[in-house]
Amino acid sequence: MSGVCGHKRKRKQKKRWSAVPVLALAGWLLWSLCIYEPPVRECGPAEGETCRIVYLLNLDGMKGLGHSALLLVDENGAGELFSYNGMQYNLFECLLGKEGIGKMKQFSLDREAVGILLETGELRVEGCDECVGFDRALYRYIPREQYEAVMRESAGYVEIGDAFERLYAQASDAAGGETSGAGARLEAFLGQRDIPRYQIYTHNCDTAARELAALADEGLAAYNKEAKLTPNGNYKAMCRKLDGRWGFMPLGDDSLAERLLDCIVVL
Repeated sequence: MSGVCGHKRKRKQKKRWSAVPVLALAGWLLWSLCIYEPPVRECGPAEGETCRIVYLLNLDGMKGLGHSALLLVDENGAGELFSYNGMQYNLFECLLGKEGIGKMKQFSLDREAVGILLETGELRVEGCDECVGFDRALYRYIPREQYEAVMRESAGYVEIGDAFERLYAQASDAAGGETSGAGARLEAFLGQRDIPRYQIYTHNCDTAARELAALADEGLAAYNKEAKLTPNGNYKAMCRKLDGRWGFMPLGDDSLAERLLDCIVVL
């Protein structure tokens, strides 16, 4: 009998310990949904820093992996927003690792639109589904010279995407008898080795935003050498590692899904 009773006690003990993961998950969910608050750090301009550069994050963009964009704000509070995505290949081909020309979309925002964006995360533009709601912002003040340098490099991305669209349309148009020549021009364009190309794992929306922002900050340039895989993971890491010249803040209110993503993503 004592052996039987001992066996029963062991079975009860096993059931009691099996509840620990469930309780841990319940505790994590309670913390994520009810207690956790995203970190905030304010920063101000140094002498001569009249513009701002802002790294924007959409937590649940790109199927939950996150989407990053770059916002440049001038002395008057107006902004230029840049958002980079793949264009030459579809999503399935991109997931297979194909490298191709990307599309850098540019949106001009007035002072009011910038204010709304940096308060609520909402962006009132058409043609960029990943930009409809941003959730986090990492920012610093920069001088006009650095603002112009980042603008020039960003404009280069825009020009490359526009050139590809133009040449592709010409090569695809069978009318006019110029198809063969247009095709050759497209092939020559794609044969260039010194133009940036979109690759979903190594040069994506987040890579482009961070590399452009790094033109105005040596600390970010150093961080980019050991960056994480996803925009969500990089935002968290940059909040920890970049110096006090950078501020960060949430934008608007998070949905339940966004709160969970903010707490779980570490890559």
